[in-house]
Amino acid sequence: MMAAEAVCLDPRPASYDSYQGLLLSDSLKTKAKEELHEDESSRDSSIAQVREFIAKHPQIVRCRTDAAFLLMFLRSRKYNVVAACQLLESALTIVTQNPQCFQVRDSVEELNRFIDYKVLVPMGYGPEDQLFVVFRAVAADVSWMTAAMFIKYAYVALMIHAHEDRFQIGGVDIVIDLSGITMSYMTLWTMADINLLMTAANKALPIRLRKACIVGLPAIGVMVINTCLSLASDKIRKRIEFHKSIDDLKAAIDESVLPDIYGGKQSLEEANERFRQKVLEQRERILKHAEMTIDLSIPNPNSKNPANAALQSSVVDESVIGSFRKLNVD
Repeated sequence: MMAAEAVCLDPRPASYDSYQGLLLSDSLKTKAKEELHEDESSRDSSIAQVREFIAKHPQIVRCRTDAAFLLMFLRSRKYNVVAACQLLESALTIVTQNPQCFQVRDSVEELNRFIDYKVLVPMGYGPEDQLFVVFRAVAADVSWMTAAMFIKYAYVALMIHAHEDRFQIGGVDIVIDLSGITMSYMTLWTMADINLLMTAANKALPIRLRKACIVGLPAIGVMVINTCLSLASDKIRKRIEFHKSIDDLKAAIDESVLPDIYGGKQSLEEANERFRQKVLEQRERILKHAEMTIDLSIPNPNSKNPANAALQSSVVDESVIGSFRKLNVD
């Protein structure tokens, strides 16, 4: 794990780190090669290409260039370097434009308070090397929690795992338990919140979603879920499952990662405390992550605007967007 103080946000540093991943298990190596087209050669050359993209991009002001960070984007796009660069640009843009939902600055203490409620808990890794996360809407305290907080802390829960090889390769399974939610919870979500959430899920989050299991959806939540689905990409829609009850859910989730409150073998309380400890250990990394930014007042070199033709020539054609055509398409 990279120390928080080692995080560099200079988009053009004097030197770069090399990949320092953990020794991958045979199953992860096989999964990375077969599903992501990853080997040592493709990994190192692709990281170099993304670094070139960052260095030449005039809008990028502060951005991590360490290998662990860049691999999040490459692996989530199966080493399609062009798509990985577009995802990185989108991620920086959405974080810059929506700090209330994606930047944890002095509110780490607020996050600790949020964790107390066990609304969103990473349960650990499952037998297929996937991270398993539970979201329990009924545990939320709507008297002070907001939709922006739910988005922010879901983002934090994923980002504190996102530099891990196991997470990047194995992906994530999410259970969204909507049992017992009230109209007060539903009215927290405006159309703007839903649009932002789905835009992030479609275009800005460097994660490999394996499946999202929605359980206990009440009638009052159908309209919101249908709105979300209408805004989701085809890829995301295909990964969503609906379960009528916890018993139905248990048949779809390995009991080794399922919380004890659902009849599984994992203690929700212990998993939540591991999450709290992980947040405390990575506090400086989380705060540093919030400092990444892109200057949207500068013309985007990748836009379709003819006025940016000169920038398109210098940044796009000379960087990975125009130089690397033998890419695997997701």
